[in-house]
Amino acid sequence: MLLSPLFIIDCSYRTRLTTQESKMKSKLFLNFCLATLALFCVVTPGQSVELVELKCGKGNEKVLSVRYDFMNGNIRCSDDEKVPLSLFRPGGLPPIVKYKEAKEGTRYLLLMVDPDAPSAKNPVMRYWLHWVVTQIQGEDLKRGIESQDWGSIGRTLMTYAPPTPPPGSGSRRYQFFLFEEPPTHPIILTPEQQKHRGKFDLKAFLKDMKFGDPEAATYFVTENAGDRDEL
Repeated sequence: MLLSPLFIIDCSYRTRLTTQESKMKSKLFLNFCLATLALFCVVTPGQSVELVELKCGKGNEKVLSVRYDFMNGNIRCSDDEKVPLSLFRPGGLPPIVKYKEAKEGTRYLLLMVDPDAPSAKNPVMRYWLHWVVTQIQGEDLKRGIESQDWGSIGRTLMTYAPPTPPPGSGSRRYQFFLFEEPPTHPIILTPEQQKHRGKFDLKAFLKDMKFGDPEAATYFVTENAGDRDEL
């Protein structure tokens, strides 16, 4: 029995359509799997996923200068050089902070956080809140704020706490962020945020307080080498 050319063409078209549909479904399924895998990768503990971009000024860029009294120079914003933990004393003074690009008549917020608590491999306490000062005048930042002067500068929402990484927690980063404050929005910490330093939701805080991107930032690395078995 001879088949008409029209029937042959119709069958050919249906075959191609079926193949194309199969390929499309396979592609959609593959994309779904990849998206699901990516989601798990983002939320898996131990991944170094930063919620706020760390801007380390280089050369002529805007540089946040942070220096402790025991340092010969500013924090270098690098993983290559660790600050000895023994130099930080319990109850020690906060660092010296200067920002030459600060605008007079503008107020700023400075905060210090640890994104690696209790360890970089398992940062389930990210972010650990070490320090928050609001209502810092641009004039003071341009001039530079000395360690002993912080009690009369701005409004401290969270008192300064020096690094105290436990033994075995590996290398830990301590980040400083400087933000320009919204002119009409009061900056506060909730009673719960004031009570607990750990698990500070930095992203939610910045969103609720109407902050934009960091004006400047820096960080240093230290480690408690008393026990090499990392957490």
